[in-house]
Amino acid sequence: MSLQKLFEVDFSKENEIVGYIVGEAKPYEAEILAFRPLSMGEYLYIEYHGYRVLAFVATSITGSLVISRDLVDPRDVERLVKSIRVGERLFYHRGRIKILGSIDNSSMKLHIPPVPPPPGTEVYKAPKAVLERIFTPSTPAHIRVGALLREPEVEVRINVNKVVSRHLGILAMTGMGKSNLVALLSKRVSELGGTVIIFDYHGEYLSLPNTVVIKPMLDPARLTLDELARLLNIPRNATRQRMVLKECLDSIDVEVSKEFFNGLKRCIQGKAARYGSSAQKVLDSVTVYEGFLKRVLKESSGDVMERVSIGSINAVDLSELHLNHADAVIAHWLSRILEARKASVWSNGVKGFPTPIIAVIEEAHIFIPAGEETATKQRASMVAREGRKFGLGVVVVSQRPRGLDPTILSQLGNLAILRIVHPEDQMYVSKYCEPVMQDVMEELPGLNVGEAILLGEWVAVPAAVKIDLVSEKVAGGDIDAVSIWSLYASKKSSEVVL
Repeated sequence: MSLQKLFEVDFSKENEIVGYIVGEAKPYEAEILAFRPLSMGEYLYIEYHGYRVLAFVATSITGSLVISRDLVDPRDVERLVKSIRVGERLFYHRGRIKILGSIDNSSMKLHIPPVPPPPGTEVYKAPKAVLERIFTPSTPAHIRVGALLREPEVEVRINVNKVVSRHLGILAMTGMGKSNLVALLSKRVSELGGTVIIFDYHGEYLSLPNTVVIKPMLDPARLTLDELARLLNIPRNATRQRMVLKECLDSIDVEVSKEFFNGLKRCIQGKAARYGSSAQKVLDSVTVYEGFLKRVLKESSGDVMERVSIGSINAVDLSELHLNHADAVIAHWLSRILEARKASVWSNGVKGFPTPIIAVIEEAHIFIPAGEETATKQRASMVAREGRKFGLGVVVVSQRPRGLDPTILSQLGNLAILRIVHPEDQMYVSKYCEPVMQDVMEELPGLNVGEAILLGEWVAVPAAVKIDLVSEKVAGGDIDAVSIWSLYASKKSSEVVL
């Protein structure tokens, strides 16, 4: 069916004139005066100067010239409302629309027209068939994540290849559906035979189907200086302490001794004459953390990449680790994932990890913070810059966007933004994330749980979406404290009676 015929069929069914273009317009945005309230995220269709254009409602306003803010007595409003004649308009509906582009006849790709729509141009509701061709591509690279928020019958599919090559940020306040989207994306990718590695700081994904739970055990012989220093809580500015640690790390032959901590302590004691109190502080750190670190470090435990299951969701369980220890573990993993993918690409799959990987960093504002150096931040920055060339995509998940490192944030080519209320978070995302539209950011407080704005290269155009619910994900939701208290009280009462 030709595009012209496609439009004719749809308009014969719907043919709803929503309103008209008013005021001054630009090729990429315009203002509309509408017959009805406009819904943020609604899609509209405009024809002008030979262009067939798709637009997106970014801002919706309802106002009244009669019932204005200048009124000071509620009884004045009451009299106005009661005296209005039947059919007379008491208020108006305006909206700011983003022109997404003129629809190409053959490929349905969108291109911003060189001229703006003139005032008085009719604006229609976008035909459902056109939305389906844009948001529901049928290629193997596209997977379903939900449905259009204002057109629930239109399925939304995202391009997984773009997640791998351009990275993804999932941003929202707590409880708005971030982890559900992570679970959904991971589930869909694994169904394609793709590999996902989630650094699970709160143990939210351990019960997902087709999930391999990986304990955060590292081989000390494979640690870098910075990773071991983080595990021992030795600050970056403790230069002499780090020198002691480096010399000892380089000298220990773990393969021979099989006793990393004993060898490390003997070496540090031998550095006391040269480094004095600095060596003693390192020794104290090893002594204090040795018991705990034996749960994280194990001699001859091998390369972490050997534990990754291809075609599955791999959840690295960090739930029992302190922040610094989790930071060192994530940094080590990111480094090894990137090295393994580089080796695979350079050897045509003979070495390294054979397939592309998506790595998910939960609580990213903790591990890649703004204004503070962490081991994960260094590795994540490298992955953000180089990962796309080697089939390694990173997903950054945060409930506090303003706490994220701006350099890494600016390299995220795709975004899923759920409800964000804090103005500083909104401004921060708008400032550092290239795909973001400022008008959309102002509407984010109006989103409900599970509703998201998808931006970037993983979607053809910005999409307001109701994300599918992953029913298998049981962890991470709000706890019903009252029910637990009631159940516990009932048990205690039963014990007393007995």
